[in-house]
Amino acid sequence: MSDIDPITLEIMRNRWRGIADEGCAAMVRTAYSPNIKDRFDCSLAIAMPDGQVLAQAETGTPLHLGVMPAVLGSVLARFPVERMRPGDAIITNLPYPEGPGHLPDLSMVSVVHHDGAPVALVATTAHHVDLGGFAPGSMPFGVTEIYQEGLQVPPTLIIREGVMDEAIFGLIHQNVRTGSELHGDLMAQYAAACTAEQRIAELIARQGIESARRSMPAILDHAERCMRAGIDALPDGTYSFEDFMDDDGVVDEPVRIALTLTIRGDELIADFAGTNDQVLGPLNARVTAARACVYYATKAVIDPDLPTCAGAYRPIRVTAPEGCLLHARFPAAIGNANILTDQRVVDVLLGAFHQAAPERVCAACSGEMNLINVGGIDPRTGDYYNYVETYGGGQGAFHDADGQDGIHTHLTNTRNTPVEVIEQTYPLRVVRYALIPDSDGAGRQRGGCGIVRELVCLGERTTASLGADRRKFTPWGVDGGARARGAHCTVMAPDGTVRELPTKVVTTLGEGDHLRIETPGGGGWGDPKSRDREAVERDVAEGLVSRERADSVYG
Repeated sequence: MSDIDPITLEIMRNRWRGIADEGCAAMVRTAYSPNIKDRFDCSLAIAMPDGQVLAQAETGTPLHLGVMPAVLGSVLARFPVERMRPGDAIITNLPYPEGPGHLPDLSMVSVVHHDGAPVALVATTAHHVDLGGFAPGSMPFGVTEIYQEGLQVPPTLIIREGVMDEAIFGLIHQNVRTGSELHGDLMAQYAAACTAEQRIAELIARQGIESARRSMPAILDHAERCMRAGIDALPDGTYSFEDFMDDDGVVDEPVRIALTLTIRGDELIADFAGTNDQVLGPLNARVTAARACVYYATKAVIDPDLPTCAGAYRPIRVTAPEGCLLHARFPAAIGNANILTDQRVVDVLLGAFHQAAPERVCAACSGEMNLINVGGIDPRTGDYYNYVETYGGGQGAFHDADGQDGIHTHLTNTRNTPVEVIEQTYPLRVVRYALIPDSDGAGRQRGGCGIVRELVCLGERTTASLGADRRKFTPWGVDGGARARGAHCTVMAPDGTVRELPTKVVTTLGEGDHLRIETPGGGGWGDPKSRDREAVERDVAEGLVSRERADSVYG
């Protein structure tokens, strides 16, 4: 226990978090690709020299932040902190044995020194546009092992005392399709680390090195006390839940995710025994990602304002049988686990938490990140391009509120790419972007509506990778609430011919083809016929619910 008084503790906790936020803002503002500078698909954490996470940027994605401990552990195992010099930066995207969730997530770790001694670590993770492999974007379906997905980078010293190792960077650059974006986004990660380092130096100059160091374990201990108090307030018990993904993109069979959640005093155990064995398709995950899901869901249920650091994770234990979907063995394909599997893990967690604290959770959200990668040669420049984005969907309803329409939920925390940016940056035209009427899960409180975006391909031969789900097992409702509409993907040729695509596919688009993506809505809460009449009339007036459905479903 620390002897730091509560006021000083709170000041220091927020100063460390402010440094993380500013570092992440620097990464966004200096990035090259729209995926980072417009969508904020990046994260930053500050850690103690031993790798314990101290503070995380609020703008980061929960999935990135949840696997940061694994990233730091893998880097420190290869590069002990005593060997790192000022200005050094180590990168990695290797999920095995531990690390980022999939290959496009490239992490960078550097050390902040004071008087020659390490004071803190700065870790960033950014979703890069392409890391090579079978299809543009490095998240293809039709693959069965990680070697087919892209370039694997073990912990590698790429910047030495502030100078890029051109030989190592050249090797990586040669294996990716979009080299300029790679270079720009990688340097943005380094800029974020430099910004954080400068602010930490200013903090030390103001507070003193001993005060800064003493605050670190105090922040972790405080977070642990808060988390334990929150868990202890939940009713003890064992709660089970399961849900299914439609298929793995290779074998047309449901993929089961099962959970037994045990709350005992001030500790929580999440056991995923009973989950499907690892699959052929790229939906497999590492147990580090399962931990990230549990950390996120537990914090969301107990108190979203809880400090996010290693101390908060101490009362939580996560287990999954080796060889199952959530603890896959090398070299299982994993590229779309972040996009699909981990989102479904959160739905399963909330289904279990609903039994313990029903008024603190929502019904099932869209349950996927609705990934699209579109890549090829830009006819305007002759260069390779890749457009990557995850689309929002419907949020699940709460006991006292409707779910939000067309929003990123749970592990994403990213934004949408503006239409103007898409059309300026890529040979694509956006002809439709709207909410989908009647896609919500009906209920006393209705779920949110999904969205539709329709793109016209302007290049002659383009590759599109889609990663979606929830067509068969649509988002579930709670307490009599209805399921929401699922995902749909179609391509319309210039002659008007329409073909329905699988939700998990790599396909070829021709010039003039219309690619239409429809995302799932969110599940409802409560009997639809008990919904307030004025709310139904408002939904009809706003075009979210049809008159026919208002009569037949809402009465």
